Amino acid sequence: MQILSIDTSGQIFSIAILKQDAIELLEYPASKMNSEKILPEIRAMMSRLSINFSDIDGIAFGAGPGSFTGVRIASGIAYGIAYSLKIPIVGVNNLEALATVLKNKYCISCIDARMKQVYLGVYQLNNRCITSISPPGLYDPDALPDINIPEATIIGSGVAVYKNQLAKKYKHINLNFINKEYPLAGVIAKLALPRMNKSFDLSQAQPIYIRNKVAQTILERNT
Repeated sequence: MQILSIDTSGQIFSIAILKQDAIELLEYPASKMNSEKILPEIRAMMSRLSINFSDIDGIAFGAGPGSFTGVRIASGIAYGIAYSLKIPIVGVNNLEALATVLKNKYCISCIDARMKQVYLGVYQLNNRCITSISPPGLYDPDALPDINIPEATIIGSGVAVYKNQLAKKYKHINLNFINKEYPLAGVIAKLALPRMNKSFDLSQAQPIYIRNKVAQTILERNT
C-alpha cells in the first residue's frame, strides 16, 4: 500500500510517500513554503519516484493541534486528493505523531499553542503500539496535568517556551528535553496505515483544533 502524507501544522512543512516500510520524505521551513507550492512539490516527488496519483492507495495528514491555518491547509489538500481519487483518508494527531519520532518508551509531546498556552499529550510506546496515558489537551503552563510515570522524553515546540514550567511540574520524573522540531509526515503515514478504511470515508479525517476559540480580542490578548 502506498500512502501520501502531508503535514503543515508547525514550523516545518513535510510531505512523504510510504511504500511498505520505505519512506520518501521532503521537508521545508514553513516560512519558505506556502500552500500554493505543496501540490507542485507532491507532483515533483511522485515524478522522481515514477508514480502517479492513481498509484496512491491512501492519504494521511497532520490533523493538529498546531497552526490553525496550517491544519486547514493540510486537511484541505488531503481531502481534495482523497475525494477526487475516492481513496481512504486519515488525520493523525500531531501530538501522537511527535511521540513516535524517537521511539522512547514514554513521551510527553508539547506544542506551543501561542496565547500563553501549550498543547500537551502523554504517550507510552510498546513495540509498534502507542497508548495515550494522558488525553491531549490545551493547558496553561501553570496548570499542567498530573502524570505518574518514571521517566519521559519531552519533545515539541513547547519545550523552548515552557521548559522551566515543565521541569518544575514534572520534577518527580526523570526527564529528557528535546528542544527541536521534526518533520512529521513520515511518522504520520506509518501511524495512518493500520487505520485506513477500504474506501473514501471522512469519519477519520476531522481536523483536531482542541482550542475552540482561535482568535482573541485586543483586550483579551493584553490580559
